[in-house]
Amino acid sequence: MIEKIEKIDGKPLKNIDPLVWIKAQANKKDRPFFLAFCDDGVVWGGFVDNRFQTSEGMQGISPKLSLNILHQAYAFGAQDEIRLFKDETGAWQARCIDDVGYEVIVESQVLWGSRAYAPEAGFTRVFDARQHGLDHIVPLEVASSRLDPDDNGNECLRLEVHHLVESDAQTGEARIALSRLAGLSIGKRDLEVAK
Repeated sequence: MIEKIEKIDGKPLKNIDPLVWIKAQANKKDRPFFLAFCDDGVVWGGFVDNRFQTSEGMQGISPKLSLNILHQAYAFGAQDEIRLFKDETGAWQARCIDDVGYEVIVESQVLWGSRAYAPEAGFTRVFDARQHGLDHIVPLEVASSRLDPDDNGNECLRLEVHHLVESDAQTGEARIALSRLAGLSIGKRDLEVAK
């Protein structure tokens, strides 16, 4: 189900601070992860010691979040995703997306980073050994040896994505109506493909 969020506590979305609101949508049980795309990088968020924290401003890598540089943001977990984005007029829009009523294709995408610095305060800065400068700071504690192929690491960061399939009963045609974020983890680099 895809639900347009037009009012929050009785107020139109345009009358609230959408950045404060979307960060508040993350919660330890249902939506433990947060991801924001900004002009100058990504900001990850998650729960560290039962408290929601983001990577904003960390180590000079992660940008400081502000509406001026924000393009879109997500609070997500296995059950659903809350998405904040700008429409073609530049107005903020929000959606709640879950898997109800759809056939779901689950995809586990490999995220950037084959090396990691030592975890710090529940977050880990990851990078690729061959391409410096595209680092990001994820809300997981990751030992570099788990990722580093030169250190026999056979794992990677994985972003779980649910593709919602919509079928037309008359034509039998199926298409991916929408995709949503569903999880973040450390997993095997080589996965078995379901057949």
